[in-house]
Amino acid sequence: MLSEPSPLMLLWQWAPALLQGFGLNILMGVTAMLVATVFGVLLGSLQVSARPALRRGAGHLSRLLRNLPWLVVMFYVAYLLPYEVQWAGRWWQLPDWLKVALGLALPAIGYVSEIVRGGVYAVPSGQWEAAQALGLRHGQALRYVIIPQTLPSLVAPWMNLYCAVTMSTSLANLLGVEELMTTLQSHLSSQLRSDLLLPAYGVVFIAFFLYIYPLSRWAKRLERR
Repeated sequence: MLSEPSPLMLLWQWAPALLQGFGLNILMGVTAMLVATVFGVLLGSLQVSARPALRRGAGHLSRLLRNLPWLVVMFYVAYLLPYEVQWAGRWWQLPDWLKVALGLALPAIGYVSEIVRGGVYAVPSGQWEAAQALGLRHGQALRYVIIPQTLPSLVAPWMNLYCAVTMSTSLANLLGVEELMTTLQSHLSSQLRSDLLLPAYGVVFIAFFLYIYPLSRWAKRLERR
């Protein structure tokens, strides 16, 4: 009778599929942060607008987004978005991983907005006065003088948020997206061995740790600077 392969041997055999699944986690995290950054910067800029009505509205929207439950938003976006959209005369399929990324991006927009708002208010008021002395309007001063000065202070909190978003991509497992957790559980379902559970989920922990920890340390180093 042939002996069963060891857990380490099985995990080594599954490694290519697991790495491919983890690559999808990274792709979802990057996509979510790109969307959150674009719209978060716009919303954060509105929070420091010269118009009080815009400031209040942007502030309320930012707080709403930050208090949305990530998992619930992900489900809503995944099930409300169509399977296909028509653009430029063609039908384009919306993959499930993209829907998950958009769902994670919505709450992240609120956090990016607050990061931008805090960075703008951290710039000394003398910079605003100097911009006004040059004849720049509020929007021009924000774009050409204030925002460029906030960029160094925004990198560390942005990196921390990216780490949190990337770790949250494992929630895509609940929607059947073929990311790391889903791939692992699919392999585990074919093995009726309880001794595989701890080593297998340990691989998930190690994968996220090896990817997230260096980024978090880098963000901490940037923050100290």
